Amino acid sequence: MSMRRPCSGIPVAIAALALVAGVAGPAAGDAKQAAQEVVEGAKAIGKGVEETAKGIGKTVTEGAKEVGQRAKDTGSQAGKEAKPVGDKLHDSAKSFGESIWGGMQYVGRTLQKFFTGQ
Repeated sequence: MSMRRPCSGIPVAIAALALVAGVAGPAAGDAKQAAQEVVEGAKAIGKGVEETAKGIGKTVTEGAKEVGQRAKDTGSQAGKEAKPVGDKLHDSAKSFGESIWGGMQYVGRTLQKFFTGQ
């Protein structure tokens, strides 16, 4: 996934507008005024981008704080329930293993009776 900078084409567009305004303007005064307007617009855009970045930073920071708090709360609840759940899991796994072992012993006795006739 490629990360693109927001408004990365704006400086190029501003430069193109400045060039067009400078070349196409009928009088030098109009060209200077147009160039000044482009500069003012670029400053306004830069300020907007700066404010947007600050807002995104605050949003990410607050989101991280919220996630951290939720993880902390979940961790404390899980600690209380972890022991009984662990015991249940252990008992289930042990029971399963004993069932498999019993089945293998049964197959072994059956094969022994088949081959020895006892």
